[in-house]
Amino acid sequence: WQRYASIIYQLRTGHAPLAKHLYRIGKEESPYTVERCKHGEESVNHFLIRCLAYRAQRQQLYQKAGRDSTSMTKLLSEKKLQQYLIQFLEQTEHF
Repeated sequence: WQRYASIIYQLRTGHAPLAKHLYRIGKEESPYTVERCKHGEESVNHFLIRCLAYRAQRQQLYQKAGRDSTSMTKLLSEKKLQQYLIQFLEQTEHF
């Protein structure tokens, strides 16, 4: 859980190791992640809400957490959703 607490904090602050942030700090050549998804910059919102590469994992998140999980703000701030967010993060194997 400790590991994911750190990742959730990074997602909240926009400093998660996603392509958009890594590009901004000079660690990536592009804010897009070609190998996973070609449909937008890999931002926090894209990763959590839109990325087609994680559609199946997101569907499971929606089924377990309900409508609140479609809001990035609620997903990152509401304590009752954290267990579902952690499951999503584990399933994506991104971090």
